[in-house]
Parts: sequence; structure tokens; C-alpha cells
Amino acid sequence: MVAWHMNSLPIDGPKGLDHLLQGRRWYTHKIFRTCVALAVLLTIPCWLNHRTNIQVDTETAAFGQFTGNWPEVGKISWKSCHPHPPLNNVDCGDIVVPKDYFNPRAGTATIAFARLKSKASLSKGTVFFNPGGPGGSGKSWIAEINPYYIRNMVGEEYDIIGFDPRGVGETVPQTRCFNDGNTGSYANFIRNTVLERGYDVASNMSTAELRSMLLVKTAEADALLRTQFEICRQNMGEELRYMGTSTVVRDLDFMSKIFDGTDAPINLYGLSYGSVLGQYLANMLPDRVGRVVIDGVVDAESWANQPAYLWHRQWIVNSEATYDIFFKTCSEAGPSICSIATVEQEAPDAIKTRLESFIDGLTYQPLSITNSKHPSILTSGRARKFLIDGIYRPSLWPLVATAFAKAMDGDGSAIMDAIGTAGERDLARAAVSCNDQPHFDAPKIEDIVDEQLYTYQNVSRFIFAVANLENADFGCQHWSITPPERFHGPWSHTLKNPILILSNTADPVTPLASGKKVQEQLGNSSRLLVLDGPGHTSIFLPSSCIKEHMNAYFANGRLPPEGTVCSVDLGPFSSQT
Repeated sequence: MVAWHMNSLPIDGPKGLDHLLQGRRWYTHKIFRTCVALAVLLTIPCWLNHRTNIQVDTETAAFGQFTGNWPEVGKISWKSCHPHPPLNNVDCGDIVVPKDYFNPRAGTATIAFARLKSKASLSKGTVFFNPGGPGGSGKSWIAEINPYYIRNMVGEEYDIIGFDPRGVGETVPQTRCFNDGNTGSYANFIRNTVLERGYDVASNMSTAELRSMLLVKTAEADALLRTQFEICRQNMGEELRYMGTSTVVRDLDFMSKIFDGTDAPINLYGLSYGSVLGQYLANMLPDRVGRVVIDGVVDAESWANQPAYLWHRQWIVNSEATYDIFFKTCSEAGPSICSIATVEQEAPDAIKTRLESFIDGLTYQPLSITNSKHPSILTSGRARKFLIDGIYRPSLWPLVATAFAKAMDGDGSAIMDAIGTAGERDLARAAVSCNDQPHFDAPKIEDIVDEQLYTYQNVSRFIFAVANLENADFGCQHWSITPPERFHGPWSHTLKNPILILSNTADPVTPLASGKKVQEQLGNSSRLLVLDGPGHTSIFLPSSCIKEHMNAYFANGRLPPEGTVCSVDLGPFSSQT
């Protein structure tokens, strides 16, 4: 795609590198202290019970005409943004919503949110914000991380609400499969397993050797996924039914009517997984669409209809291009800024060979790390996890290079500090992902491995890093929960208002091809805006061109001309001040 278990960052991708952001200044008003829960990604799947055409009367629910277990729906409780220090013009609260929009007897859920209030004398309404994941906290983005970046892109005329989707953050019910006093934490469950260490492989392995190793590791991962989902079912039970993207769309519909009125359109700014939410919204409720921007586009059609292990041959087609830009710009910057370069104008391939040789070596001789907050060993799998996380976010490339340079000199503490918080997020991502996927027969381990090898040999060698980041999306064949609603298409509705699609030319996990596909599906109900640059979503490198077009779109619905391509204002190794 995306706290960190590498599948929590952005975008809901990762928080593992967040501490590296200390002291870095961004082109917006505040320090970006956390890097988007975007990341990584992007992946989500699961279930039957197709109710695509069912509409729910959220207007009636909003005004309390339901009885029984729905008497308080629509109630907002305003509260302190504690434990976050108060930010100017930001307030926090909870809103009560139906837990199941098709069954009042299911009771209610409580959605946590933070609101950055408009500075205009008359607000145009609300823009809801989703940072990705799934599992990213929209509330934290607005209450703590960087509401001013979102304001900079949306403009001054809207209230901006970042909310915690079902199962995430402070929203109730929360996804708490572990930490129940008996099972221990999820971090403990996966520690030193393939789900935490990743795939320890070397690029010089023969195909036979690689396949043999992958069969063992994939079988281990499959057993762990089956076990964790059974633990989750035992501890969470029926609460897991209400975590899917279709239900979050119903929440958006409901909240929009509460905050903006029954006739107001729904406005959304979604990053990474937030692009999945945007596509669901557009196609489930096409007549409710207002201003919707999706950035870092996941192919929602495959997300909702394919097993996760088949996604990567489509999703990582640009990852090698991003990787090559990393080394090219490192070469241009030189060793004073990019520490893995050894001399000025060193050939990019030379830098690349040296780094890959180091990572390959960790397959056979891991690096002992005793001076980290998380003492352990640095394996090739962990190193690749750290690298792909860094490739997501070009603004951090100087710091990623420094961490690897230190590791190559024998000190891997910076890398372990970054990835050592893996597993802290429980299974919030998987609960969404597996409620979005269809039921399907469990694939054979051999079939999964053959797909990985095909992708490795024909698409990108990043498959093993990315597959590890997104393990939460795999194994949904072991998920025994059925949600009340699972949307799976069609994806080509005519919308009340056109949406704006943003894609980078070198996004390692949500390729430009996905943005083009969504634009083709929606036709005149959409417009594609391209950023000529690397990274996952447009947020990690400044572009005044992107800002200008987003501001115009939110202000008056003006779309950029067909074929518009924006440039970045600063390159990856020139954005550090």
C-alpha cells in the first residue's frame, strides 16, 4: 500500500519509520511526525452475502425514529482530544451509528473522529479523510499528526473530519483479537516468525533452491494465519462482522447527513486504502458523491474479487522503477546526502550492487544487534521490509540510506528501531481485508509459491518484501466470518459529480495502471491527474501543481485538463532541510 507491522502505514502504510521523521521539516506548516498510515498498503478481501443493491434509510436512523437498540444513533459527544495536545481549531468527539444498517437488533457502534474546523465564514461542508491501511487512524491524523497538510490540499472552506473506521483506533467496537489477558499481544504471537521476520531469501539463489525455501516459509505463514484468525474468532465473535469497507461507506453516508444535512453530498479525501473506500463509495452510492479525491489508487475490483496472493503481479509493476530512481537520485546527491554512495557521481548500479550484496549476505549470516530498543538480529527479510517501507516514502530516502550505511558498517540499530514495533496493531487490517474478499477455496501452498516466483521473475523482486508487508491480507481462506454486506461491483456507475484520481508514475505498490483503470471504468465521472515522481501516493514529495489542482477541485469542482501531468517541486534527496 500500509503502525507498525509494516502493514500499517500508508499510507496506513508504516509507522516503523516514524521516529526518523524527527527533526525533518516539510513544505507544509507542521512537522510530519508520523508517516501516514497509508502504506502499504493496500490489500483487502473477503465475503459473501452480496447485497449490492440494498439501500438503508440512514436519514430515518439519523433522526432517531428507530426504537429498540437504535435510540441514540446520531448522538455526538464532544470531548478533549486527549492524549493529544490541543491543536488550533481542532476538536474531537464520538458519533453513535448503527452497528448493522440492516439489523437494528445488532445495537450501535461509536465512531471516533477529530475535526479541523473551516476558517471560512460559511463552511461548504465536511470533507472526510482516510489515511489508508486499512487500519490507519484518521482521527490521529487530524488531532495529532498533520492536519495542516490536509488543510493545505483541501483549502480553507471545509471542515475536515478524520475518523477511525470500524475496528480501528478509538472507534468501538475495536479489533482486539489479542491482548485479552490470555492470548498475549499480537507482537508476541508473531515475534521471530515469518510474519515478523519476512522472507529470508538471496537474489543469487537458484530457482529450485528459492522454491524449496518458499514452500517451507509459506506453509509456516499459512499455519500462523490460520491460527491467528481462529484466535480472533474466539475472542471477537460476531463483532468481526461489522469491520468491512461496505459498512464504512454506510458510516460515511450516515455521518455526512448528521454533520452536513440530509441532502448534502459526501466529500472524501482518501489515500492508498482510502482509494478503495472512495471507489466503494462512488459505486455503492453514486448519487451521493460530492468532491472525492483518491490518491495512490488500489484496484478495488481485484481487491473485492480476487484472493490476495494474486494481487501483486498487477500492483507492484512500478516498484522496480521506483527502486531505480532511489539509486539514480542517490548517485546524483552523492555521499554527503546519500550515505550508501561512496564517491561523487558513483554509478547507480554500483550503489545498488553493494546494497543488495549486503542484504543477500544477511540471508546466510544475520547481523547481531544489541544496542537497539529492540535487540535482535537483522535478517535479509527484515532488511527488505525496511527498504520497501523506505521506497514508499521518498522524503525519507536520505534517512533510509543513512540507516543502511550504518548497518553495512556493523550497526543495524536504526533499522531494528524502525521495524521493532511490528505487530503492535493487532488484526484491524485483516478484519477489513477479509470482510471485503470473497469466500474462496484455500489455494495449495504450491500454487501460492508458483505465483510468487512468477512475480519475482517477471514483475519485481520486491514481491518478497511486499508480500510480507501485506501478510494481513493473505490467509482469508481461514476467515470464518460473514459480514452483513459485501460490495463487489459493478465499478462503472455514472456519478452525481466527477471524482479526481491521483497517481504517481513510479508508485511501488499502487501503479499508474490502477489509476488509469479506475478512470476508464468511471469515464466522464472521473479525471486522472498524474504526478511524475516516485513514492506511494503524492503526499511524500511537494508539488505545487498537485496542490493547485486539488484546491480548485474542492473549491468549485474544476477538474484539471485531460492528460495533465504534474512535477515535484523538490527531489527525494533535496527535500531535507
